Amino acid sequence: MDAIARRLLFRIGTVGFCLNLSELIEVREQVTGLIDYRHVDPLFSVIGALPFRRTMIPVVDLAGRLGIPSVSPDVVLVLSSREGNWGLLIDRVEGFYSATAMNDRPVPRLLQAEGWRCFNQITLHAGVPFLRLDLSACYAGVGG
Repeated sequence: MDAIARRLLFRIGTVGFCLNLSELIEVREQVTGLIDYRHVDPLFSVIGALPFRRTMIPVVDLAGRLGIPSVSPDVVLVLSSREGNWGLLIDRVEGFYSATAMNDRPVPRLLQAEGWRCFNQITLHAGVPFLRLDLSACYAGVGG
């Protein structure tokens, strides 16, 4: 099975999220001591920078931006974008699963807030909902 047909499920606090495996470069664990917290950009929810392959990449804290209580964020998903590599701070990885085992649904109107939104669908896996991330909005989106 190729990487495009698989997805990564993970959690920030109690909220589940989903992304295509093709968007993931690497999972870095135990990163708290590695993040340089002097490189902050509140406009993009960047809490610091992480050394990655001889460079520093921004680390985004989606929990803070969405107001989700995070449990123990010590994992960074290294992701790619048009702007370059960046990291997403998360609590834990749930696993890697086939996209065919998931059921995508539109976001209910109740969850469609005005302004910035970092997810574009809800994915059901074994009956459990996961917000499917729009990574370009997560990193390049402006406050809302």
